[in-house]
Amino acid sequence: MSASNHRATPPASSLADTSGRSRSSNLVAFAAVVLAASFALPIPATEPPPPAAPGQETALAQQPASAAVPTEERDIVLARTFDAPVEAVWRAWTDPEQVVRWWGPKGYTSPSAKIDFREGGRYVFAMRAPEAQGGNVMYTAGTFGKIEPMQRIELTQHLSDAEGNPIDPASLGLPPDFPALIPTVVTFKPVAGKTTVTVVESGWTPGPMFDYSEAGMSECLDKLAQILPPR
Repeated sequence: MSASNHRATPPASSLADTSGRSRSSNLVAFAAVVLAASFALPIPATEPPPPAAPGQETALAQQPASAAVPTEERDIVLARTFDAPVEAVWRAWTDPEQVVRWWGPKGYTSPSAKIDFREGGRYVFAMRAPEAQGGNVMYTAGTFGKIEPMQRIELTQHLSDAEGNPIDPASLGLPPDFPALIPTVVTFKPVAGKTTVTVVESGWTPGPMFDYSEAGMSECLDKLAQILPPR
């Protein structure tokens, strides 16, 4: 994304990095944290289910495996109008020095962001949990698709290591309703000197992961509003 001087597509280069080489390859002791960005909130522990009633075990065992995994897909759609011109909001999404200021939900920080902002370029964002939750670092990465300057960014999202290599959510103990790959579209629309941003994440299914990711992204947008310069 590097958009210094508000340029939409700087020359292709190695990933821009706000922190030099990555300092940590820690993978998520807080494994139940959802994307995006930073698009995540910690998932509270739950009590184990009560034992099955007599005969219920047989009925459950006879159900097809697909019955345990939601199949209906649903998009996360969030729209927010910022009191800032589209150039400033675009830069906040495409300049790594800006991204680290708002990536992650409330209480989380972003120690680094690497962005190669061009079609086919890659990004890797780091997110650190609060010290009360262990202070561990996790990574989100992906690839940029179509880019329409000041209007639209298409990208993918997935959990990754510090170098951007994909990590299977199941290997971190995340449930089946956490997608391995999340196609995402971010659009920018000028409105009377302000800017409406709409984020659409595809590939989710209804369930706790959907709810946590939606809430986490909403908190990211709250933080973004706070760092944008006034008009």
